Amino acid sequence: MDNLSTRRYIIFALIALVFLVFIGRLFSIQVLSTEYARKADNYVIKTKPVLPPRGNIYDRENRIFVSNEPMFNMLITPAELQIPDTSAIVEILGISSAEIRAWLDKAPYRKESVFARYIDPETYGRLQERLWNAQGISFAASTKRSYRYEVGANILGYISEVSQAEIDASEGALIPGDLIGKAGIERSHDTTLRGIQGVKKVLKNVHNREVGSYADGRFDQDPVKGKDIILGIDTELQAFGEELMQGKKGSIVAIEPHSGEVLAFVSAPTYNPSELTGRDLRTNWRRLRNDTLNPLYNRPLMARYPPGSIFKIPVALAALNEGIITPETYYKCGGGFWRNRGKPGCRMHATPLKLETAIKVSCNAYFAATYMDFLHSDHFEEGFYQGYQTWYDYMSQLGVGHKLSVDLPYEVSGLLPTTDRYDRWYGHDRWVATTVISNAIGQGEILMTPLQMANMVAIVANRGFYVPPHFLVAERSSADEDWTSLHYEQVQTTIARPHFETVIEAMESVVAEGTARRAYLSKWAVCGKTGTVQNPHGKDHAVFIGFAPKERPRIAVAVVIENAGGGGSWAAPTAALMMEHYLNEGKIEDKTYELQRVRQARFIPGL
Repeated sequence: MDNLSTRRYIIFALIALVFLVFIGRLFSIQVLSTEYARKADNYVIKTKPVLPPRGNIYDRENRIFVSNEPMFNMLITPAELQIPDTSAIVEILGISSAEIRAWLDKAPYRKESVFARYIDPETYGRLQERLWNAQGISFAASTKRSYRYEVGANILGYISEVSQAEIDASEGALIPGDLIGKAGIERSHDTTLRGIQGVKKVLKNVHNREVGSYADGRFDQDPVKGKDIILGIDTELQAFGEELMQGKKGSIVAIEPHSGEVLAFVSAPTYNPSELTGRDLRTNWRRLRNDTLNPLYNRPLMARYPPGSIFKIPVALAALNEGIITPETYYKCGGGFWRNRGKPGCRMHATPLKLETAIKVSCNAYFAATYMDFLHSDHFEEGFYQGYQTWYDYMSQLGVGHKLSVDLPYEVSGLLPTTDRYDRWYGHDRWVATTVISNAIGQGEILMTPLQMANMVAIVANRGFYVPPHFLVAERSSADEDWTSLHYEQVQTTIARPHFETVIEAMESVVAEGTARRAYLSKWAVCGKTGTVQNPHGKDHAVFIGFAPKERPRIAVAVVIENAGGGGSWAAPTAALMMEHYLNEGKIEDKTYELQRVRQARFIPGL
């Protein structure tokens, strides 16, 4: 009996336990779940974009050029905004109450928008402390571009918040608050540097304050950092070039001839790239835009100049290749072009001259005769128009008057007039070689950018080919990956190598004993050509193109200094200093006098 009773008690106990479990579960469903639901109603799941860090930019020596500095953005949802004390924003961020109201009037009422960017960690901590009980305010991690060197602003450009027009044109790729490149490398390689935006789902309480991630972050998507890139720029050479151009207007473009990599790209006057980052970006941009010296104007690829006497180099190459002249062709000088009433004029050089001498002393009459004989040559069966078109084609091969498609925005094409353009100006069959004779010496309608000038002399240095000038050399997706080098195809001209050798010999004599003696370097054979660009608005502009060494050249340079007079006085020594700095590992030993002289020179009134 006792065993039977014991079993009954055990069975009843088990049944009671099961009932208790069911009752507990029912209570949980009917009471506790309702409580959880009530609490859940007090939280909102919000999806927040997470901006990716932009890729870093390195120079050719793998030195950090541009990186990221950690910052925070303040975001506000106007519909939920409750701030017991606005003085925290006014005092800490330096934003007036009127500015706050103006922003709130424009911002989407029920949408979270960026109110203030580039808040440094210390300021972020102070704001958190003062705004702990504010509603409708949140913060998001961000970054700011940081510049190790205060140079290269015209190369690097800057980033800023995307405009509505840019959002509309992006077909959904951009959203309000995104930062994109607005100029320079930051613009031309924006999609590479920008990365891919991430997503974070967060829980916010009734005060619009984050209380945690949703579902432990299982539905979050991490941002993908932008790619790092290497530029062909030598930051030390760039800094040296900017130093040489202080107090001057103009450009220096240096290219590695065999690769087409841009070594230096100086635009003067310039500015510190740090001025166009952070919270003062808009204020500084307006100031720079209104500066009468126009530091935002990227002269190496936007300014167009008559090339002056440096243009005698392509004129000679075309005539040699077409058989119009030989190295032993002689023309007289006589102080001017005798077939055109002495125009263009010239110095009274010892006459007659052959080609090398004509290049060395820069004889206008010689090249006017060469140009005229080219255009009116008997071996053009269709006559003068065929002659001009053939000459035009040679100039085009040498990059004159055409965009080079460099990887920077806003490049201009220069000007190389076609026969159709001259027909519109003068009428069909109403112009001849003497009508456009100034083209022979680079003083006619021809216009070139400093970049085109540098590329042209790189073609000469390469004896007939060029690699399109470019900045981007390599890229990688992360610091753990190897760099992927980019490949650029050579562009070959139809001009035979021996003709380049003829012209190069003459260019060496220009530096050794001609108009560019200030460009002479004792350790390296420099080949170059000076130019003086006539300026109807003031003093003439100084121009020089050159390369070194003569054999296996490593650097080709074009220099334009506005209102500096003859190219031999200022442009030539400036180019020589750039060459020596690059070839001599940053040391100036040969041109110490010229270094002091160029540093002190000022061609902008008041500077």
